Amino acid sequence: MSLPTALDRRYLFSLAGIVVGTVLAWGLLVVFWPPAVSDVSGAGDRLVLGARLLVWPALVLLIMVFAVALARLATAAFDPLSDPESAFQRRAQRALTNSIEQTSIFVPALLAAAVLADPAEIRFAGVMTALFCVARVLFWAGYVINPYLRAPGMVMTLNINVAVVGYAMYRAMQ
Repeated sequence: MSLPTALDRRYLFSLAGIVVGTVLAWGLLVVFWPPAVSDVSGAGDRLVLGARLLVWPALVLLIMVFAVALARLATAAFDPLSDPESAFQRRAQRALTNSIEQTSIFVPALLAAAVLADPAEIRFAGVMTALFCVARVLFWAGYVINPYLRAPGMVMTLNINVAVVGYAMYRAMQ
C-alpha cells in the first residue's frame, strides 16, 4: 500500500484528529493542573490516592458495558457470534474493548507513578485520571458517531498513557 493518494480526506481527517487529541490532552492538563497537595507525604498515602482515583475509569468502563448490554437487550442480539448486530452495537463493543485495553495500561502505570511520585508532584494523578476519563468518553462517542471521529479521543488517551508510563519509569530509575 502506498502513501495516501493526494492525501485523501480520510487520512487528513485522521491527522486532524491526532492534532485535536494532542492539543486537548496537553491543553487541558495545563489549564486544570491543581495546586500542590501536602497531605500525601507517605508512599502509602499516595497509593491510596491513586486507588481512589481509579474508581472513575472503572465507572466509565461500567457505563460502556451497560450501553453494550442494553443495546443487545433492545435488539435481542444476545449471541454476538450469530445474532445480527447494528452498527451501533459493533462500534460500542469495539470502543469498550479498546477502552479495556487502554485502561489496562493506565491502571498499573498510575499506581506505580503515584507510589513513586515526589509528594509535591502527586497532583498530576488527579489531572491524568480526569483527562483519561474524558479521552475515553470522547473516543467512545466519536466511534459510535463515525469511526473516523474516534481519533481525538484515541490520541488523547495515548498521550496520557505515554505521560503516566514515562513519569513512572523516570521515577523508578531515580
